[in-house]
Amino acid sequence: MITTQRIPSPLRLISLLLGLSMLFIGGRFLLAPEAGEVGFGLQYQQPNYAFHAIKGIRDIFSGLMILLLAWYHYRQPLLLAFLAGSLIPLTDMLIVWVTPGSNLWAMLIHGGTALTLWILCYFLAQTIPPLKPNSSEHASVKRLSSLSEGSNSILELLILPGEHTPWHYHELFSETFQILKGELTVGRGKQTLLLREGQTATIELGQKHFFSNTSGKECLIQVTVSPGNQNFEESLLIYKGLAKDGFASTSGTPKKLLDLALFIHLNDSHMIGFSKLAEPFFRLLASYATQQGRLAKLKANYAIS
Repeated sequence: MITTQRIPSPLRLISLLLGLSMLFIGGRFLLAPEAGEVGFGLQYQQPNYAFHAIKGIRDIFSGLMILLLAWYHYRQPLLLAFLAGSLIPLTDMLIVWVTPGSNLWAMLIHGGTALTLWILCYFLAQTIPPLKPNSSEHASVKRLSSLSEGSNSILELLILPGEHTPWHYHELFSETFQILKGELTVGRGKQTLLLREGQTATIELGQKHFFSNTSGKECLIQVTVSPGNQNFEESLLIYKGLAKDGFASTSGTPKKLLDLALFIHLNDSHMIGFSKLAEPFFRLLASYATQQGRLAKLKANYAIS
């Protein structure tokens, strides 16, 4: 029995547009076969119109299937249709590629269509892991002062051996790390600092930095964010809550891509170098996870005052 599972509005809209575009392409092959052939990326002196009819009917059928599955929220069948259907534009790309005199721009369009279908499949396949029962205890992070109580956000954070962050920067606040116990390696601009108990380091707004616990022992730090930022406070509570419940790697990275995207968003983390190209993708993931209710669940389970 096929059951419905609500498809998020952006994915449903894209799917409906894909279905309509398939109907247009198929109709053009039937009603204006030569124009359809040029649009496909091929052009023959003596075109075989039987081929155009076959191609047109195939596209109309594909478009109707996509429209029906998306309209009635048949999420899993739509995923399978996109996954299997991606073979069509992938093959079309190869056909245009190996045909002399073909349109290479059309080849890229076919390849881009296959890539779009794979991206849609990824989002449609997303399953959100269940969270453990709500707990008010976060052994590895404490909120000492919140934005609601003053101008700064102050948290006490336990950094385990092996935990680290990549190079990044913040646009909304500066950070000050104060080592309460152990030692921590902090990269700041062109400097690399080894901070020990009692020492501090301030990361200015917009300054690239990272931290890493390579000491083999736990490191307890106090983080002060100025001006205070509620999202930053919640990001650390969520981050450590996920780690405590087994939803983060030993390096401290959330295992679920959606959780990682939300953490990056809340933390106001901006990437450095080549990895910056991934920022739009993570923004899209964070928006999707928020719409799906994942952010609300994370806050309810971990971001407790």
